[in-house]
Amino acid sequence: MTYTVYTDGSCSGNKRDAGCKGGFGYVILDSSQSMIMHGKGTRKNTTNNQMEMTAVIRGLEALIEYLKKFHGEAKFHDCIVKTDSKYISDNFIEYLPLWKSRNWRKSSGGPVLNVGLWKRIDNLTLEFKSFRFHWVKGHASNKWNKKADALATSYILHLTEKGSSLL
Repeated sequence: MTYTVYTDGSCSGNKRDAGCKGGFGYVILDSSQSMIMHGKGTRKNTTNNQMEMTAVIRGLEALIEYLKKFHGEAKFHDCIVKTDSKYISDNFIEYLPLWKSRNWRKSSGGPVLNVGLWKRIDNLTLEFKSFRFHWVKGHASNKWNKKADALATSYILHLTEKGSSLL
């Protein structure tokens, strides 16, 4: 069975180490395109890219947990993550294999930004029978992308002092 995860992240200010508030949201659909769950959370002192990546991580973790509980291991299922983040979709496809082969270094020799998040995404995607990212235009007519966006942006208002939380 193929599952689809729509993800989105947002950030107010978007400056690393500036105390900016961020939010993430995800929506998980089954193969009939019915929503089976959604989630959201926040983080302080973050960037938009980190929130986009966190949305992917939390969405994949939730799907893996759901599959283990109701449908067996994730390795028996296919997963598509639909994101409006070119940072994630393009880098995952074009650069992630190169970064891994260079011990998480860019071609310039510098470290890959957000390497811990990239490693987590890489490990989670290996859990599935097949996995791919699909870029979707943000703030367009796709209702599930809009839902993930609404979750990400609305939850910034509910930022907790504890850091990240997931509903």
